[in-house]
Amino acid sequence: MSASPAIPALDGSIGAIQIGAVVGTFLFGIETLQAYMYFRDHPHDIHWLKAIVAIVWISELGHAISAWHAIYSVTVTFYCQLEHLADPPHSLEMTLLFYAIIFTLVQGFFAHRVRVVSGKWLIPIICWTLTFVRVIADLAIMGIEWRSPTLSVLQLRYKWLLTASLACGMTVDFVVAVAMCYWLQKIRGSAFKQTRRIADSLFVSAVETGVITSVASALELILFLVRNDYAWFPFYLVQGKLYSNSLLVSLNGRQRLREPLTRVNLSTSRTGSLGPPGQSHNSRGVVIEMSRVIDTSDAPFSKSIEGGQGLNIQ
Repeated sequence: MSASPAIPALDGSIGAIQIGAVVGTFLFGIETLQAYMYFRDHPHDIHWLKAIVAIVWISELGHAISAWHAIYSVTVTFYCQLEHLADPPHSLEMTLLFYAIIFTLVQGFFAHRVRVVSGKWLIPIICWTLTFVRVIADLAIMGIEWRSPTLSVLQLRYKWLLTASLACGMTVDFVVAVAMCYWLQKIRGSAFKQTRRIADSLFVSAVETGVITSVASALELILFLVRNDYAWFPFYLVQGKLYSNSLLVSLNGRQRLREPLTRVNLSTSRTGSLGPPGQSHNSRGVVIEMSRVIDTSDAPFSKSIEGGQGLNIQ
């Protein structure tokens, strides 16, 4: 009886893909909660913004289903058939399509924010152009993998294509974060107290979202270039979820920024003698001054400069 061939270690192949799918599913759950909170708390947002959120969530659902179908096929349907590890089903290529939709909408939205804050078109146009190049590269990768569904072909013959896609994504994330920080800092320097608070919060948000997605892209690119296994794949599977969550956290964070700022000033004054001579009437008057500062706007994120410089968040 001939001995069955030994199964190689799967940590760097199917194991890495499963880790990415599990973490991605967890992030998809967080995103679903964020999407529910968005539609509950922002029913009056403009239609195109609500459409972006809906399309992103549906694309994430398709991405998760496609990833888990591919993993189930390899680990259960084709159990112990090693040739299917390097030749995954077409559902794995479909994740590229959903991923392209997600980062196009999210990066396009954040580039639009830069245009609204700065009033300039140059940086957004550069970001939109790089995003378009990334879409073309990812769709080309999807076509290549569809005709020859082996990850080794991508790693050996078309490494430059995936490298270009990841480099464009990192560049857009970095440029958007730097541009937002620069213009928010300029606004903060000549703004009212309430506007400075909003600018500070948006500054932190821009840095956090830009750093998280950039680091994920950088790790994916480094592992793709220096290793011959699929250790880079977990970052690919979770990167779309990071983009989606950054969008929804940014939109839901407007509720906190728009909370009315209420000031109550209590002042006490001593009045003089009001009665007849010899009779002293000392009383205290309490003056309550309340003012509310509410930020509103017709757009998701806009800048107004009237009698000072301020930020209005819908």
